[in-house]
Amino acid sequence: MVKNDRWSYALMFSPGIVIYFCFLLIPIFLLVYYSFYDWDGLSPSYSFAGLSNYVEAFHDKAFARALQVTLFITVVATLAVNILGIAFAVFLNQKGRMTNFYRSVFFFPLLLSTVSVGFIWKSILSYNGLFNNLLEQLGVERIEFFGNPDLAVWTITFLAIWQSTGFIIVIYLAGLQSIPGSLYEAVKMDGANRWQQFRHITFPMLAPAFTMSIIFMFTGSMREYDRVAILTSGGPAGATETIAYQVVKVGFSANRLSYSASLAVYMLIIVSLLSVSLTVYLRRREERLL
Repeated sequence: MVKNDRWSYALMFSPGIVIYFCFLLIPIFLLVYYSFYDWDGLSPSYSFAGLSNYVEAFHDKAFARALQVTLFITVVATLAVNILGIAFAVFLNQKGRMTNFYRSVFFFPLLLSTVSVGFIWKSILSYNGLFNNLLEQLGVERIEFFGNPDLAVWTITFLAIWQSTGFIIVIYLAGLQSIPGSLYEAVKMDGANRWQQFRHITFPMLAPAFTMSIIFMFTGSMREYDRVAILTSGGPAGATETIAYQVVKVGFSANRLSYSASLAVYMLIIVSLLSVSLTVYLRRREERLL
């Protein structure tokens, strides 16, 4: 009976294991393998290059700039989304006639694909788009949301925040609903106001949801590609190129697949180290608070 259970468990887990190996572990292995060669992705032959791709990437100014842009979008979007997520979750956790409607409104952007959101906002914010036409009718000068290097990065970051906030709100709502009501009743009897309730009860008890939200936003933002490709194509003058966009650009536009593989390996190492460090720190924070 025990052996039959083991075989049944193995049968149930086998599809997930096969998918994990085929679409995650094997591609990572091939990525690392090709990064040590000089291959354009098309030629039937390729030569061993050792660490030359990694050395070149380490001194590549375009890669360093892409790393800065990626970290900027990641840090700003992660902080903003979590601040907004907590604030809106606390607001939406209250009972009211319109509460379910508001929840649907905030969650709606997440139902749209990143590609469709990019095209929608591009038609709105482009130089000849709806928003600039409205500004012109009001007598205000048109704004270069995608043509100005500094403003283009902020525009992409804003759209990342706009689309991701709904999911983070759902995570925090689940965390809020798991907090025992008796804790609030106890502090109310001690005369605590709403801010004191939030500071000493709500925020500490949201520690697991906070950890999940931070890691989700951080890892997702570090892989920012779709919005950049649709809205700016990495421009103007490479000002909005992220690491993910540059990997695809170098690999498939410049036909330097091995070099792009080394960039992807650098990206994998950076994201892994930062994610693990964040997870360890936030887990320890949970232990202190709970």
